[in-house]
Amino acid sequence: MPTQLASKQKMKTNNTHDLLRLEAERMRILDLKALNRAGSGHPGATLSLAEVMSVLYFGGVLRYDPRDPTWPHRDRLVLSEGHAAPILYAALVEAGYAGWSVDALMDLRKNPDVMAQGHTTRGTPGVDCSTGALGMGGSKALGMALAARYKGQDYHTFAVIGDGESEEGQIYEAAANAAALGVDNLTWILNRNKAQQTAGIHDLTATEHEGLFRSLGWNVVALDGESAQPEKNREFIRKLRAALLKAKQDAGRSGRPTLVLVDTIKGKGVDFMEYKSYGPGQYKFHGVAPTDEELERALPLIEKRLAASESSLAAWRRQAAISPDEKRRVEAANAEAAKKRRQKLTALRSAAKAPPFPAYKTSDKPCGTRDGFGDALAHLAAKHPEIVATSPDLQDSVKMFGFEKSAGRHGRNNPLGAYFPEGIAESNACGKSAGLGLEGLIPFMGTFDNFLLEAADELYHAAAFGSFYVAVGTHSGCGVGPDGKSQMGLSTPGMIDHFSGEDGSLFEMYEPADAQEAAEITRMIVERALQREGPGDRPVYLRLTRHNVAHLDRSQVPEWPRCLVRGSYVATPAKSPDLILVASGATVGESIKAALALGKEGVQVKVINVVSLNRIASAESDFIKELNQEVPVITAHDAEPNALGHRVKDAINTARTRGLKPGHVAACLGADASPRGSRTGSGSTEENYRRNRLDAAGIASAIRKALRR
Repeated sequence: MPTQLASKQKMKTNNTHDLLRLEAERMRILDLKALNRAGSGHPGATLSLAEVMSVLYFGGVLRYDPRDPTWPHRDRLVLSEGHAAPILYAALVEAGYAGWSVDALMDLRKNPDVMAQGHTTRGTPGVDCSTGALGMGGSKALGMALAARYKGQDYHTFAVIGDGESEEGQIYEAAANAAALGVDNLTWILNRNKAQQTAGIHDLTATEHEGLFRSLGWNVVALDGESAQPEKNREFIRKLRAALLKAKQDAGRSGRPTLVLVDTIKGKGVDFMEYKSYGPGQYKFHGVAPTDEELERALPLIEKRLAASESSLAAWRRQAAISPDEKRRVEAANAEAAKKRRQKLTALRSAAKAPPFPAYKTSDKPCGTRDGFGDALAHLAAKHPEIVATSPDLQDSVKMFGFEKSAGRHGRNNPLGAYFPEGIAESNACGKSAGLGLEGLIPFMGTFDNFLLEAADELYHAAAFGSFYVAVGTHSGCGVGPDGKSQMGLSTPGMIDHFSGEDGSLFEMYEPADAQEAAEITRMIVERALQREGPGDRPVYLRLTRHNVAHLDRSQVPEWPRCLVRGSYVATPAKSPDLILVASGATVGESIKAALALGKEGVQVKVINVVSLNRIASAESDFIKELNQEVPVITAHDAEPNALGHRVKDAINTARTRGLKPGHVAACLGADASPRGSRTGSGSTEENYRRNRLDAAGIASAIRKALRR
C-alpha cells in the first residue's frame, strides 16, 4: 500500500482537477525518493511528467484494470521517453497495479531482477512496450493503434515523447505515416520541457513542433504546463484532461492522429531542479539523481503544495480503474466486434484470387528466392487474416504486390486492408511491425537486404526485448549485380547473427537455397506463429535473392521440408568425403555443381545446405552430426565471408568438446564489397560470383587448392 506522503490536513476541495494536481505531487515525492535511493536516474524528465501521468491514470483517460495488467482490452501507453520510467512506476504503484508496491519502486535500478528497471521494459506489470533507445516508441505505438483498427477493437494507444527525443528522424517517419493512414485512435503527448542532456532544445534545433505536426496532418493541441503554482497547475490539468478525453472521443471519426503538446519545464515543482535557460553543460538534473541533502531540500517544496490526507486520495484513486461491470461490457463488445471483423476479413481474403502454393520443378525456369516467398505469402494470406505486411515503398521489388492486391491496402477508408503502406522509412517500418506483432498479428516487413542496416537499432531492440515480426531482406549479396556495391547486402547476416543469441534464441535466421525452399520457410514461419497464444517472443530474418537461382532436386533428402526447422541438411551426400562444402542461400546450387564436377575427377565432396546459420552450433544439431572425422571444411556464402564461417567454426569447436574430431576450416569463401576493391560492383551476377570465387568453377578451384589437387 502507498505510504503516507502528504500532510494530514483535511481536503479543502473535491474538485477532480485539484485531486489530480495533488496526486501529481504525491508521485513527485515517490519519484524523487526512488531516484535518491537508486543513486542514478533522470529527475528532470520525471518531474516534468507528473501531471501527465496523474491525468492519464486517475483522470478517467486510460482504461485499465490494475489487477489484470495485460487485459487485452486496456488502452495502451508507450513511454517512448523511456528514461522517465520512475514517474510511470510511481503511477502504477498509486494505481495499485499487481506486483507493484512502494518497496518495489524503491528497488529502482538495484539489480537486473527488480521490477523497477532503469528504462521501461516489457514484461513489467503495466508496461506495454520496452523503450529507452530514443525515437522508437512512436513507431511501436503506431503499430499498436493500427492493429486495433485492423482487428476492429476498441482501445486507444497513447505515447509519451520527449522534445529532445523528437530530434530523432524516426519520430517523423512515424508521424508522417500515422497522418497518411489517418490513425485517429493514436495520441502522442509531446513533453516539451525545454532541455535535453547538455543544452536547451532550441540551442540544438529550430524545430517548431506545432507547425510541423499540423503540416503533416495531425490534430495539434498546445498547452501551457510550466507552472507548479496550484491555481495555474490546476488549469493546465483541466485542459490536459479535456484534450486527452477529446482525442479518445474522436477516434474512428476525425481521421487524424492527435498531438497534445504540453509545455512543461524540466525538473518541474522543485525550483532548484528546474531548467532556467542554462548554458551548455550547466544544467545538472537531466541525468543526476538528488543527493540526500537535495532530497531533504526538495520534499518540503512539494509537500507545501499538498492539502489532502492519504486516506482521502486513496479512496478517490480506487475509482480510476475500470469497474467489473464496465469491464464485462467492454469485453463483450470487443469480442462481438472481433468476431464480425474476422468474418469480414476471411470473406474478403477468400474472394481474392490468391495464387496456389508454389510447387516448382527442377526443370522450371530459374527465379529469385523472393518469388517463392511472395507467392507463398499471398497464398497463406488468403487463409489467415492474422498475416499483415508493410514495405518502405518496395512492395513490387520484394514481391509483396500479390499480397497487397489480395489482402487490400490499409487506410482510413479501408480499415480491413492488411497491407500497411509505408514511405521510405525502414526504421519506422520495423518499429511499426513490432507494434503490430505485440498485438498478436503476424507482420512481414520487406525491404532490400542492405537497407535493413538502416534499421539496425530497431532489429537489435526487437531481439533484446522480444518483439515478433519477420524482417525480409531481398536483393541480397553481390548477386544483385548491376545495381552496384551500395545495394549489396553483405553485412546484414553477420550483423543480425551478432545479436541473435545462442542457437538463434533471440533472432531466428533463414536463408533459402531456392524459391521452393523460400516458400516452405514462409509457410513454416506462419504455421508456427499461428500455433502460439499471444505475441511471439523473437523476430525472424528471412534473406532472399533478386537474382535467379536454379531449382534444386531434393528428392533424396530425408524428411524435407520438415528438416528446415533444424537448420541444415545434406544436399549432396558422399560416403567417404574428401571435403565438406558448407553453403547457404544462393551459393548452394553453385556448390552442388562444383561437387558434381569434382566427382568426375575422383574428389568426393559432401555439400551441406545451411538454412539457418545460427542453429548449427548447438551440440544436438544435425549439422554437427554430419561433420566427418578429420575431413576439412570450406564455406561458401554470398555475404561477408565470416558470417557463415564463424558459425561453422563454432560448430566444429562444439563437436570437439564432445570428443569428436572434425576437420579444420580450410577457407571461407564470401563476397568482398570493400570500397576500394574491385571484386564486386556493377556487372552481371555471374561476373560478381566469378570474381569472388562463388561460382561453381571458383568453388571447385578453392577445393582443389585446399586438397592440394
